Amino acid sequence: MFWEVPYLILRRLRAQREQLEDEEEDDNHYESPPRQNREVKNKMINRRQFLRRRRRRRIFPARINLSEIDERDIQERYRLSSDFIMSLYELIKKDLISTTKRSNAVPGIVKLLCALHYFTSGSLQSTVAEAGGITQSTFSRALSEVISAILKLQDQFITFPKNTGGQQLNMAGFHCIDGFPNVLGVLGCTHIAISPPSEMEQMYRNNKHYHSINVQLVCAPDMRILDVVSQFPGSTHNSNLLKQSRIHDRFEKEEFNGWLLGDEGYGVKPWLLTPFDKPVTKEEIRYNISHSSTYSVLERTVEVLKSRFRCLDNPNGVLLYNPEKVCKIILVCCIIHNIAIMKCLDVDIALDLRLPIKDESIEDDTEEGTLQRDKVVAEFFSG
Repeated sequence: MFWEVPYLILRRLRAQREQLEDEEEDDNHYESPPRQNREVKNKMINRRQFLRRRRRRRIFPARINLSEIDERDIQERYRLSSDFIMSLYELIKKDLISTTKRSNAVPGIVKLLCALHYFTSGSLQSTVAEAGGITQSTFSRALSEVISAILKLQDQFITFPKNTGGQQLNMAGFHCIDGFPNVLGVLGCTHIAISPPSEMEQMYRNNKHYHSINVQLVCAPDMRILDVVSQFPGSTHNSNLLKQSRIHDRFEKEEFNGWLLGDEGYGVKPWLLTPFDKPVTKEEIRYNISHSSTYSVLERTVEVLKSRFRCLDNPNGVLLYNPEKVCKIILVCCIIHNIAIMKCLDVDIALDLRLPIKDESIEDDTEEGTLQRDKVVAEFFSG
């Protein structure tokens, strides 16, 4: 029956037998005499192990190279320009350069490109890793490194204007939209879909019956994000979220000489002006129209943010990380969004974005807030 065995199997068996014979011969050849130093034998054994590992040399896939991608393809994949990506890399590269002594360590720019691809596409880790020429486990580590590096830029790129000059610029920008005076920012919330932890599943279910993180944003007239709070589950009402935020405390302490605009889900306060539920006079109607036009900046900001970073609004899935990591990803996307706005990078609005969630909680108006709103109507919308 010998001749019926396929030739390739015979070759493999013969090679294995010859390798075993060679190893036995080596062992016999380097058998140490009783008085011979054992270090010689150990060196020869280590050499054989080295040669065996060398035979099984790993083959690495070709990693992504930004210079080899057409600019149009870069715009489609990353929704950013190559110049922008390199500028961002310069800000964080010291945190992405590998300290390992391996000869084939993943370059920092590859880590950034893979992370950006994930943020802008919302694809599976395996898909993004394959496109970047790295393994899924390597991508998982690289993503964490990129997130940590970009989060260090938060205080630099997400900040509420502290000086009078910055506040005046915001007021002038909002006033140019439809004449609403003294507006420092527009305030609102948006939901980011997630896969919730099983032990707290109900906490993350919002009133549209899917699980999410409720994210509070304050936006400038040019759609920059001035303040972001991203650690509350989807069941948290907008007004309750505001009360637990730092921006609420700062306005309550009268740090700023101006006000925010909010929707009808918030109660009117001296520093937070909301529309009239049922406007009666012409002045109140003018106020509501101007308020609506100015407040639309928040809606456009959310559309731009989610259109550029589809991981935040993916119609085919949700963010599959734990809530803590999801909150970090949201912050990272807001930071990159602000840098993109400063660089005047446009993005096409996606047509399949989830509809915004209207908060069903209506907070009671404060007496001081009602008086402030009536004063604004009489002073600026009665003429």
